[in-house]
Amino acid sequence: MSEQVIEGRWEELIQRQDLRGRRVRVVIIGENPARPAGEHPWVKQLREWAQGHPKIDHFVDDSRESIYGGTIDAPR
Repeated sequence: MSEQVIEGRWEELIQRQDLRGRRVRVVIIGENPARPAGEHPWVKQLREWAQGHPKIDHFVDDSRESIYGGTIDAPR
């Protein structure tokens, strides 16, 4: 079996008639240069949401025991 290296964007490759019915291996070699990973819209929204909350400068015990240790009827 001979192997070929064919590079291109996914949208372009799936339209190629010469690849239809053939077995292929896909290797992702990089992000879309038009939109780097840090610039996805949901990343921007998440950062804006986080920046809208006050910063906590003191220690916060977020252990499982701390979260589930008390109940409404028997607070710690």
